[in-house]
Amino acid sequence: MVGKVFQNNSDFLDKIKEYTKELVEKNEIGYSQQDFEKSFLMQSSHTPFNIDAVQKFEYGRVEREYITDEYKGIYGLKVKNQEVLLTDIMYFLEGEKNVINVIESEFPELSISEIKAALRVMVIFMRSIECDEILGNE
Repeated sequence: MVGKVFQNNSDFLDKIKEYTKELVEKNEIGYSQQDFEKSFLMQSSHTPFNIDAVQKFEYGRVEREYITDEYKGIYGLKVKNQEVLLTDIMYFLEGEKNVINVIESEFPELSISEIKAALRVMVIFMRSIECDEILGNE
């Protein structure tokens, strides 16, 4: 019997975890767009579409104001030069009935509750690779 061979596809996730660890432990980030893009492309094909896509994103900081007049800096995957996190997009998609309908038509074997659960898991996953900086309590 031939043994199974596995390939780890976590280069991109490992790079993001490196950034969040630096933020928590050192209160700074040694970010390199080149390393960010390289780690993304290590686990995907180097098609023009993938190269173009990763060049439009970065791991960076977005500032949010909350009802309590508290500010929070959130480090995460975001659109370059924009205050839009990928989590923001996922939150939006999660609540859109049209998105659920499209998924349902592609995967008719899934129930609506399974589709909603899948979208929720994607949101939580995106949130899990973010790092919060609480401001206003200095």
